[in-house]
Amino acid sequence: MGNNFCLGKRSFKKKNELEHQMFIQEIDYQLDKLKEIPYRQFKPPEYEKKTIIDLLQVIDIKSTRQSIVEPEQENEVVKNDEIKPDEFNQYQELGKEIITQIQQKIQEFPQDEKNWSLLLDDIKSPHFLKLYIRQVQLPDGNKINVTYSQFIVPCKSERFIQFMGDFKDQIKLDNRIDQFKCIKKHPEKQEQLIYLSYKSVSIVSARDFVYFKKTEQIDKDNDIWCDASRSIIDNSICPIQNKIVRGNIQLSGYVIQPLKNVMKQEYFSQRFSTIVFKVESYSLVQLWSECDFKLSVPLYLAKGQVKQEMANYINLVYRSLL
Repeated sequence: MGNNFCLGKRSFKKKNELEHQMFIQEIDYQLDKLKEIPYRQFKPPEYEKKTIIDLLQVIDIKSTRQSIVEPEQENEVVKNDEIKPDEFNQYQELGKEIITQIQQKIQEFPQDEKNWSLLLDDIKSPHFLKLYIRQVQLPDGNKINVTYSQFIVPCKSERFIQFMGDFKDQIKLDNRIDQFKCIKKHPEKQEQLIYLSYKSVSIVSARDFVYFKKTEQIDKDNDIWCDASRSIIDNSICPIQNKIVRGNIQLSGYVIQPLKNVMKQEYFSQRFSTIVFKVESYSLVQLWSECDFKLSVPLYLAKGQVKQEMANYINLVYRSLL
């Protein structure tokens, strides 16, 4: 009992430390945004001369839902989301680029593995999740945490793609999601413009993303598919709201294929030796994520959070596909 009490205290302390770091990073981010306002246009807030206690009294630290539509419209199906094929021409090169980049990132990972931190190697779970993380610096100086993971799912590629593209299913897997929906989609190709928003947590503002997503079968003979996403900068599609920070998906996506495709490779044949007798029932997923939440969390703090969240998410995905 004493050991459990000590563990509880350490966990509580670690959680407080993470929340404190996120608080500091959020304040830094908001201060940087203030610097972008021209001096002549800046108007001092009314509470400028009040004490810190007065200021804290007006901060709502509860988790709230930040919506971009009226409450009664929130659960409505997006209407007229299909547009003419030629209206997607502007995204043609973007689609080709991100599909190619996701494949390259995943193919080159083994040669670069030494530069990553291994967070999880769960060979005892049915999904065999293996998770890596590293921190990279963007051209604007901001640092983001990049993740790479591989796992198996108990279904064929098409079933997984359908599940990952079902917005209602995805909302059920993550209670932090506020809205997740298709804004526009190509009537002939698997291309979409998507809006995704996360609820605010404590004093950390709500975040949202507007991005282009393309799904393509890159090898018909071996049934290999690639799904890739990247944020688009077009505020006319979905204007930025005052209470929401607009994040940026640098590159995100996955490659999925039948597990039998890779079983001739020594690494995979050894890793999945315990299920070789039913390999036909599984698909291998290799997932890449580079997302800028506009909230720089130190790598040593992000590791524990990413490990827990990803493990929980993949567990839910696997069970949902059974």
